[in-house]
Amino acid sequence: MTDPADAVLLEAMSRGDADSFACFFRRHVGAITLYSVRRCAHPEDVGDLVAETFLVALQAAGRYIPANETALPWLFGIARRVLAKQRRRRAGVLRLLVKSTNSHLLFTASEDDAVASAIDAARQRPALEAALARLSAGEREVIELVAYDGLSPSEVAEALNLTPNAVRLRLSRARHHLRQILEPSLEPGVRHAY
Repeated sequence: MTDPADAVLLEAMSRGDADSFACFFRRHVGAITLYSVRRCAHPEDVGDLVAETFLVALQAAGRYIPANETALPWLFGIARRVLAKQRRRRAGVLRLLVKSTNSHLLFTASEDDAVASAIDAARQRPALEAALARLSAGEREVIELVAYDGLSPSEVAEALNLTPNAVRLRLSRARHHLRQILEPSLEPGVRHAY
């Protein structure tokens, strides 16, 4: 017996079928967790982002319109909006804390560990990470969704609410910019000796 399609699961979820939700969750929780780990600045935010993404998906299941065989691009779109909301909320809390204490916040022990881990990771990251950082936010997001999250350009279009052609163009430009950044410029007349 084959597993039911995402559209079938979402339709059943909209009627309150807990087994369908469990199947849908198990099918996609890994991809959404990886998405969250790469984008959350704080480890405690990862679980919140995953949980809220699936909660919103459950609440919106009846409004899902199948565009692909998989609902993963739709879930990435939800996760992206939840992450933006999470970041706005965290920034507001930090502004309120700074304003109320009339001082700058110091790192907590867990944030110190996160900073140390980030420094170690930065030392080990290949030149590609530096090149990715030089891309525009839109180019970087498209590259990450295709390369890290394994979405096709049409799935990225659904996640970002863009046309597939706009995504292909942005992806092409991002790849072109990456090549320009990563390939050392040669002086005129200099050739490789290989």
